[in-house]
Amino acid sequence: MRLLIFVAVIIGIAVIFGAVYGISALLERKRSGGRTRTVIKTSAPDDDPEFLRNLARRLAEEENQKRDETGDASNDK
Repeated sequence: MRLLIFVAVIIGIAVIFGAVYGISALLERKRSGGRTRTVIKTSAPDDDPEFLRNLARRLAEEENQKRDETGDASNDK
């Protein structure tokens, strides 16, 4: 008996969520006038090959500069 009540409650909750989702989808479609939404694909900076090349070059320059600074400091002693 408990299992039957539990299953009935779960089904009732699923029906309520489905109804709310369906109604909100209909209202959204009505509000937008039947037009579908335009999906814009964004790209992260790490997707851009030019950005990656510039980043690698900049990191290499910084690494060389640090090596030069530590090399100069060790030569001064």
